[in-house]
Amino acid sequence: MLYHIQQIKDMFIERVYKKALKDLGDFYGIKRSIDPPRVIIVDDRKTIDLLKGKKTGRWLVGWTDGRRSVYILNRANFKKESDHTYSKEYYACLIKHELSHLFFSILSGRGVSARWLQEGVAIYTAGQLKLKKRPEKLISFLNYYDTDGDALYSEAGFAIEALVKKYGKEKLLEFIRGSKIVKSQKQFNAAFKKIYGFSLSYAVINKIF
Repeated sequence: MLYHIQQIKDMFIERVYKKALKDLGDFYGIKRSIDPPRVIIVDDRKTIDLLKGKKTGRWLVGWTDGRRSVYILNRANFKKESDHTYSKEYYACLIKHELSHLFFSILSGRGVSARWLQEGVAIYTAGQLKLKKRPEKLISFLNYYDTDGDALYSEAGFAIEALVKKYGKEKLLEFIRGSKIVKSQKQFNAAFKKIYGFSLSYAVINKIF
């Protein structure tokens, strides 16, 4: 499969990129220099499908390779190629969300973490909670250990926000670093209890939500 990629200039994306790297470096505590992540703008759904190796839903507008590159749908084609409504704020948060995944991957040593934790932290650090409707209760996000679903993206960020507000950022970072040795959901839950001092459950999370 052949692709043609060329460097582009986009002052808006460059500003978003630089601010996101600073903010995320501060949050994750990663001060050492890292290879500058690459933001690759993808023009259409057909190319997204080719890059992903499968047919994708119109909801998918960004992803990462987990190492150095993030892929984002061209903002000029949002209406045509996705179900999302474009705004500068939404697009800036999207880029920051995907970059956050790269920082998470570095901190976790690319270990095994629950999908709700990965996406929740990315949503929280990207500032996307202000774009989402706050649920009355959190009732579904724990179901998404290794799968995706609408409830994952509507609840997980609020769960992370609750944990940070109640127990602080450092416990969360300690938990993410501990992902290096996690090999299963059982070990993940045990690691959570060791860090936070209680078993993970909707009942406990909703008390602090």
